[in-house]
Amino acid sequence: MTNEESKRFNELYCLLTENEKQKMKEVTIKLLKVNFLLRKTISNDMYSFIINHKELLVLFFDYINFDFIIYEDKELAYIKTNDDKVISAINKNETLCLLVLRLLYQNKIDEVSLADEIEITVKDLQDKLFSVGFDSNSNDRVRKGTLIEMLKVFKQHNIIFYNGDLALDDTTIVIYPSIEVALDFKKMDEILTRLDLLRGGDDNDE
Repeated sequence: MTNEESKRFNELYCLLTENEKQKMKEVTIKLLKVNFLLRKTISNDMYSFIINHKELLVLFFDYINFDFIIYEDKELAYIKTNDDKVISAINKNETLCLLVLRLLYQNKIDEVSLADEIEITVKDLQDKLFSVGFDSNSNDRVRKGTLIEMLKVFKQHNIIFYNGDLALDDTTIVIYPSIEVALDFKKMDEILTRLDLLRGGDDNDE
């Protein structure tokens, strides 16, 4: 952060009310914890603060080496490190599952209106994992227990949402628009190529 940026940050911060300062604390902690915030996952007050104080948030996160990005058309705000690794802690199996979710999302995105949510079932996800070459009898990547644990991670990061029992095939999983920036692939063949590369590795690789 330059001296001018630091001065501007201080000016904007000093204009905040005590309530707004508390709201900023809540927003920044939440973003650092989960990366992605969607309007539907937070309070109206929190979302309003984000919309009304974009410059302040950009300056704050720049100071700690993050980019703050907001897509108002998708009602999505997120942060990423400047080395372009939004989710750096997920392991290989989680990456595979995330890639398949991205593929399913892309397949459905043209079928729904802007107001509709992208929904799949647990069975849809497992079937797609099988279709790219995984065998449930020999490959633990798609066993229910492993799948459930991976989906919990994605839910914590506001990439998906579910409210049912993931052990049931017909349980609905909502895929949020945040997956577009978690894995920003523009073409389907890029996703499939990435899947092929990951699938070729050691099953025990974490």
